[in-house]
Amino acid sequence: MDLKEQNSILFWDEMKVYFNENSPIIFKRLNEKLISETVLIPIRQLHKDHPDTHYCTVLFQYLREFAILYQQHVLFIYADNKYDKYKVSIEKGINTSTGICNRKTMVFQETPLIAYNHDFTKLSLTPSVIFFYNIFQSIENSFYSEKVFVLFKDKVFQPSSAIRYTTEFYNTILTHHFNNIPPILCLYTDDSSDHRTIFGSVQISLICLFLHENFDILIAMRTALHHS
Repeated sequence: MDLKEQNSILFWDEMKVYFNENSPIIFKRLNEKLISETVLIPIRQLHKDHPDTHYCTVLFQYLREFAILYQQHVLFIYADNKYDKYKVSIEKGINTSTGICNRKTMVFQETPLIAYNHDFTKLSLTPSVIFFYNIFQSIENSFYSEKVFVLFKDKVFQPSSAIRYTTEFYNTILTHHFNNIPPILCLYTDDSSDHRTIFGSVQISLICLFLHENFDILIAMRTALHHS
């Protein structure tokens, strides 16, 4: 029934019948006491599905089995780049000058600087996380350890790139192993563009790391898309 062609009285009569309909379900929802209930959702159900998920999972299992086979000669690390979406603000609690933006502030030479420019309020740091895996005799054991390195980059002057992350890998490996670096490096990363092994920039960066550190074997893998 097209109410546009009917008069206004019929329209409001139909609306009254609709809203005053005695439906058991609606009546129950309006008069029943609501009980707040906590629902637990596994984090895996929040991941987006991808056709390569199964293959990446199997490859990761093969990589761990390879690491177990050559346990004494393998360095196994995981790099997570999803934190590049976060910004650690550092301007909170900092005095900011009320002067005009991009203008110099005149102070005496012996006066300490206690107020910062407006540009400083735009400054933020970006974290990146690198994990070192423990390699056990059995694949049933957890490979995760408490060896975690968190590095911070300036969002403006240190933008993310494949070669920058490779440099972070190198510095972290030197910090952790000093001069006793294993000859085999197994690298497992997330699906970010700076870690995606199908990109030429990432491949060149990994080749530089392989040659500079004189590894015998370098294996680089990544998770499926949206599964970091």
